[in-house]
Amino acid sequence: MGLVKRMERKGKGALMRGIGGMLRVPRMSAEEVRATRFESVLLVRQHHQMGDMMLAIPALRAIKETYPAARVGVVTSTINGAVLKNHPYLDRVFTYDKRDPLATPRLVRAIRRERFQLAIALHTVSFSFTTLMIAVLSGARVRVGSTSPDVGDLAGSFLNLTLPLPSPAELETMNEAEHNLYPLRAIGIQTDDISPLMVPAPESERWAEGFAAECWTEGTVRLVVHPGAGKEENIWPPERFAQVVDGVARLRPVSLAVVEGPRDAPAVAAFRAACGVSARVARARPIGDIAALMQRADLVVCNDTGVMHVAVAAGARTLAVFGPTDPARWAPRRDNLHVARAADGRLASVTPERVVRKAAVLLGLVALAEDDLEREGLVGLDGDL
Repeated sequence: MGLVKRMERKGKGALMRGIGGMLRVPRMSAEEVRATRFESVLLVRQHHQMGDMMLAIPALRAIKETYPAARVGVVTSTINGAVLKNHPYLDRVFTYDKRDPLATPRLVRAIRRERFQLAIALHTVSFSFTTLMIAVLSGARVRVGSTSPDVGDLAGSFLNLTLPLPSPAELETMNEAEHNLYPLRAIGIQTDDISPLMVPAPESERWAEGFAAECWTEGTVRLVVHPGAGKEENIWPPERFAQVVDGVARLRPVSLAVVEGPRDAPAVAAFRAACGVSARVARARPIGDIAALMQRADLVVCNDTGVMHVAVAAGARTLAVFGPTDPARWAPRRDNLHVARAADGRLASVTPERVVRKAAVLLGLVALAEDDLEREGLVGLDGDL
């Protein structure tokens, strides 16, 4: 950890101790919280990463299942507000833009008008002082939340109850969706379903229907490819995605849509230059539109990125190329996700031929074209996939 980061953390710690010393809230036990029937619940999770937000969807499902008659709200980042639009587990979505200095007072006023009874500050990947303070300022009469070893117990100052987190040993074998649920189970908020869910709004469905009609041809394999990613280390070379599409096209004609987000232009350009199949690009569309489009595909092929989480949550059959990230820990839990990952965890070790083989199996093309596969050198692949 760098000097600036250490100084920032120490400064936040001193600020927290100072503010916490002025706050006095009654401590509550987990049993007392479980015994209370809340008519409104606010979950605060304003972290920016889209994939992390999608992995918190089971926590929202658990709240709604535990308090089916309650109004449920969530505080999230601006980018993640879009993936929660039209969500069946939510009644209100509050978005927080930390770049806007006036965002906090506006947000707090909007939340307080709703008079939430329970506020949950949910921290898993990292502790956020902002998340904690939004929960404190929400006006909820009961505040609970998780913390971190560096911060310590917050009950009696910021929170009525500090929720437990799994030990490092437990976390090694725990999917991140379960990680989000772990602290909530202590107060009786639970679900048996840890799959993600995204429901595109009607306007997204209409757009996707029109785009699909113009993009895909009857009788072809309808592919969606997203060759970009937010993290450089998660980007499989775009040229390899092109080889996958060309490999599938040798088995059956392909109609192709390519998803391009704000930072994907170089990857999309490289992919299109290398790919022998013409494509229509869905460029800078709202994420709900992209979800609705992917639902209509025969297969979505992508990197380990936020778009993968959206595709899976929307119910699209998805083949994702993983590199250093462990899918057992970070991949969404839904049976429409299929993973291509080498045993050594290196993206460079995942060959296009292996991904073509996996795609062919998922599309039901292998039994129909075994001779073609052999001629193209796409058989005899190992079983990592």
